[in-house]
Amino acid sequence: MTKINISVIGLDKVMKDLSERGRKAQEKADRITEKYTRKMANEAGKAAPVKTGNLRANVIASPRRLKLGLWEFGGTLAYARRQEYEHKSHKGFIRKAVWNNRQAYRDELRKEVIKK
Repeated sequence: MTKINISVIGLDKVMKDLSERGRKAQEKADRITEKYTRKMANEAGKAAPVKTGNLRANVIASPRRLKLGLWEFGGTLAYARRQEYEHKSHKGFIRKAVWNNRQAYRDELRKEVIKK
């Protein structure tokens, strides 16, 4: 699977907090991360090269939760990595989706987790 890993520095301290505030922050962080993972997967799928439509469908259906606050998406097809890194006309469709959403994700995560 072609994977894109997104890490948030400082979130691990909040995630280890066992207080009520910490649990709520964990839930908020997980919901926001899921929202943006699915959004990025949809954008990447729409930008993926289309011959049969399999790659597009594969990328859009790929988001999955690894653990609380950690999600991943990508393509499981054998040619997904090749299309992402080597195809001349659609280079970087997954990376572009992540890049285009990174600041909005950071801002929303920061805003929601810091709320009291």
